[in-house]
Amino acid sequence: MALDDGCNQSILFISQYFPPETGAAANRVDELTKRWADAGHDVSVVTSAPDYPEGEVYDGYDNRWHRVERRSGVTVHIVRTIPASNAGMGLRALKFIWFMIASLAVGLRAGSSPDTVVATSPQPLTGVSGAVVSTLRRATFVFEVRDLWPETIVAVSDIDSRLVVGTIEIIVKIIYRLADNVVIVSRAFEDEVVAAGVDPEGIWYHPNGVDPSFVTDQHNSAPLSDDIAEAVTNRFVVSYVGTIGRAHGLEVVLEAAEELEHDHDDILFLMVGYGAEKDELQQRARERRLSNVRFVGRKPKEMVPSILAATDVSLVHLKPRDLFDLFIPSKIFESMAAGLPIVIGVGGEAERIVVEANAGLPFEPGDGEELATAIRELYNDPDRCQRLGESGHEFVCSEFDWDGIAEEYLNHLVAASR
Repeated sequence: MALDDGCNQSILFISQYFPPETGAAANRVDELTKRWADAGHDVSVVTSAPDYPEGEVYDGYDNRWHRVERRSGVTVHIVRTIPASNAGMGLRALKFIWFMIASLAVGLRAGSSPDTVVATSPQPLTGVSGAVVSTLRRATFVFEVRDLWPETIVAVSDIDSRLVVGTIEIIVKIIYRLADNVVIVSRAFEDEVVAAGVDPEGIWYHPNGVDPSFVTDQHNSAPLSDDIAEAVTNRFVVSYVGTIGRAHGLEVVLEAAEELEHDHDDILFLMVGYGAEKDELQQRARERRLSNVRFVGRKPKEMVPSILAATDVSLVHLKPRDLFDLFIPSKIFESMAAGLPIVIGVGGEAERIVVEANAGLPFEPGDGEELATAIRELYNDPDRCQRLGESGHEFVCSEFDWDGIAEEYLNHLVAASR
């Protein structure tokens, strides 16, 4: 990937999450920055010591105050974190505030006179450090909206404090107005962002995407762990790969599994990931004595291609909330790239993409009976599974390849910093 005019850029990217952490946030920053560096640009990332989602610092990281690594041509500044799982709101809030301060301190010195500072949510306080760093270093400031705040925290938590919600809303509006440009990852976000005071001319749409070669090249994939290999043998596998959190409403899996286990005992729900709801859901599955649901915890990114290769149908789901109709879970892109049919319990923009791609079957979010019906349809029609998978693969390679997304994004950054 290269720019037509060969203009070299210095880009500083501030993100709470970065590999070896997994998930959409970490993957996005990694996929973009390594492509920009590969195109010859000076790219630095400020991030925190990896502990997501369990709240335990990963092996090989000692949570020192500041360490610097070089990865795929990107200079990575890793700052000390306050370890916190995504199960507790209080400690997570403290973790977010701490990263705002730490990333500001390091961001003022990291990189070589950046032309652009990019700060990305899902937690919005990165925008505070991004705004200050860009101002003091006289750089263009770009803020990525990957979650809508405070709407998201209200939708997935019990927080009803007007003071807390109002404070977050004020902070976010200030960040929007300080940003030279705002990036949205779903077109459906635009109305909300404009309503918060952003000039429509300053909004860029750069969605999440996929590297098809990562998903399909089994030579570079880690083999299945023993627990997964044992679980999927001779089973029709419906996999959920990702965060098992409050927003995902995965009680629906237990409802569908209970309906299916008596007449289709070879259908298995494989739950890969960790999150605030994982332990409770696993306990409920035990209480219901569901032998067709298997929780295997978080697995390294390198194993994802092997997991998808062992999957027959991919599950994507969010709680039935109007807000979530605006979101696009990035797992749909990996599922399409792997040639898998999708059963999707998310309305709005995500459902539109899956239906337009002819890549899967929608069902009403939160409705376990509809989920079971959709799975039965695919279980009984292997040819349809293949057609949906092939159609999704073709669509995602054309519309959501990281190479094209990163190049278009970079062209915007260069034009904005002139």
